[in-house]
Amino acid sequence: MARRTSFIPAAVLTLLAGALVPACVRAQPPADTSGRSAIVGTAESMLRGGEMGELLAVYMPRGTGEVQHQLDDARASDRAAATTVDGTRRLAADADGRARIMREELQSNRVRFDVARKAQDNVATAELDAAYKRQSKELEYLTQMRDALKADADRMDADRVAAAAYIHALELELTVSTRHAQRTAAERVRDAAERRRLAADRRLKQLESLGRLTEPAKH
Repeated sequence: MARRTSFIPAAVLTLLAGALVPACVRAQPPADTSGRSAIVGTAESMLRGGEMGELLAVYMPRGTGEVQHQLDDARASDRAAATTVDGTRRLAADADGRARIMREELQSNRVRFDVARKAQDNVATAELDAAYKRQSKELEYLTQMRDALKADADRMDADRVAAAAYIHALELELTVSTRHAQRTAAERVRDAAERRRLAADRRLKQLESLGRLTEPAKH
């Protein structure tokens, strides 16, 4: 007896396929390729962690070793700068003291010069005039050196203010980096513990399955 071949129209197959497709698959919205929702959600959750969360949301911290090295260098440079500033101010104070003494000597020589000129002592007048001119040049040099040293000290102090801000920023970054490293280490410990737990669960299930297989058959 010949077998009858069933024939189902293509339109009917299409309708059946549409009915079998789950509603969640048919109603899927267009994929969001911007990634904005994930980024915003992550940022908002991290920002709720306060200042530290905000910093971590902005950038990935550098390693603590690198930050500590830069911080040590910055502190050493600041100590050296402080020593240089102190030395420069001492030199400026010394130049100022020598200029003050030179100014007093100029005034004294000016009085002696006037006395020698009134006495018509030409030799003394010439010597005092030459000494006065020489001391005037020395006073000008000392004054310029004092002003230059003070300006250098003031400039270095301003640089130290900026360096102090940089050091403070590195200290904050080191705190962030240290906390990030601690958090990463804690996460690694938790992950390792979770892997060990899962491995133990799988081993236990394997042993249970093996025990069931080795049980004597019940009649």
